[in-house]
Amino acid sequence: MSLPQPPPDSAEPLQWLLDRAAISDLLIEYARSVDERDWDAFAALWADDAIFALPMIEVRGRDAIVAAASEPGGVSQWDATHHINTNHEIRIDGDTATARAYLIGTHVRRAQAPNEHSEGGGWYDCTFRRTPDGWRYASSRLSITWHTGTDLPSQRDSTER
Repeated sequence: MSLPQPPPDSAEPLQWLLDRAAISDLLIEYARSVDERDWDAFAALWADDAIFALPMIEVRGRDAIVAAASEPGGVSQWDATHHINTNHEIRIDGDTATARAYLIGTHVRRAQAPNEHSEGGGWYDCTFRRTPDGWRYASSRLSITWHTGTDLPSQRDSTER
């Protein structure tokens, strides 16, 4: 696989860099808004018709995505989370883009026992669309490659099958 390259036209590299920075900011804001339970900011990241897929659920539409994250059974089931989102491989093609972003997520069930936590690692494969309001997630699909601890939903689901 080749590294993403700026367009050869001398007028476009600046826009390419600005687009890459905006998409990287979306990836980082995803982690921040989830960890801080800032559901208004989280909602603003998504296109109206976006798709969000985790190993245990696939959700379509911005409102459904926010509900899945914020309601009991979503991220809110933990007292605290800490997502590290890195290694943004971003490819831009006009008004659409793709990215792979690596993830380590820590999940604390009870704030009184922060040493009792679960962690998982993997990556998000995302697509983005340029909108009148800027870049937005069109889709995000999580692949988990490892986990430790005993309290992540994907672990409970796999042991219940």
